Amino acid sequence: MVDKSQETTHFGFQTVAKEQKADMVAHVFHSVASKYDVMNDLMSFGIHRLWKRFTIDCSGVRRGQTVLDLAGGTGDLTAKFSRLVGETGKVVLADINESMLKMGREKLRNIGVIGNVEYVQANAEALPFPDNTFDCITIFVWSA
Repeated sequence: MVDKSQETTHFGFQTVAKEQKADMVAHVFHSVASKYDVMNDLMSFGIHRLWKRFTIDCSGVRRGQTVLDLAGGTGDLTAKFSRLVGETGKVVLADINESMLKMGREKLRNIGVIGNVEYVQANAEALPFPDNTFDCITIFVWSA
């Protein structure tokens, strides 16, 4: 029998207890949430914007559809999908990190994206939605 408390995984260049990793990741995103968009630009040299544009272009999302932007952070994809689905559609911005969701909500409201966006704090490993809720699901994760 394997003792789960002894299992390890990687976090950056460290080996950590598997049960600690989620808290460590959460701490990182809480600490960078207010600077996340600038960090994305700097760390990817702006290329993340091209990847996101490509994602939107390939999605096939249309007016009236329902989209889940999973691990959506500060809502870059959500903003674009919101315009595509229009008033009759809906976009759910879901992220496990409360600070990232807060920044996303604030940013989207500041640019006038309101009315067809819902914000949900959720773990991608245990989503709180019934099957077949969404016409399109995106998850955009990159590493530098």
